[in-house]
Amino acid sequence: MKKLAIVISSGFGTGFIKPAPGTWGTTMAFLISIGLWLSPLSDIVNMPIILSGVFYVLGLWSINVLSDDWEEDDQRIVVDEMIGFWITVIFIPISWTSLILAFILFRLYDIFKPLGIRKFDNIKTNWAVLVDDVAAGVYANVTLRIILILLSWL
Repeated sequence: MKKLAIVISSGFGTGFIKPAPGTWGTTMAFLISIGLWLSPLSDIVNMPIILSGVFYVLGLWSINVLSDDWEEDDQRIVVDEMIGFWITVIFIPISWTSLILAFILFRLYDIFKPLGIRKFDNIKTNWAVLVDDVAAGVYANVTLRIILILLSWL
């Protein structure tokens, strides 16, 4: 069980890549999104909703399993970046432009943690490790919607 928890928490191993494991975790979510966007599944359901929900539950489970071995907000834990990226693209028309903008916006919100996102870092629970990235994803989603509206007017 611990090996599976490591695979999930580390974003399929991307959390072990240095430097900037969070960016590598986001890159993994970006690549998975491209694969799903190009697959027949993209027409069936909004995959980012399913992915963010499933990985939120799996992320909580895996962080709990690893809580005795890994630090509270260990740099190797990047499942939260994956969740945050997928929240960024929920109900967004997927295109190369929207995916690239989503990646950039999410990373900016995740790194700089504006608008109260940083307050989640002060909460010392396993779910708080994920929640700051959920908040960053929500802010990035709203910002992306505004940018896409503005771009459609050009």
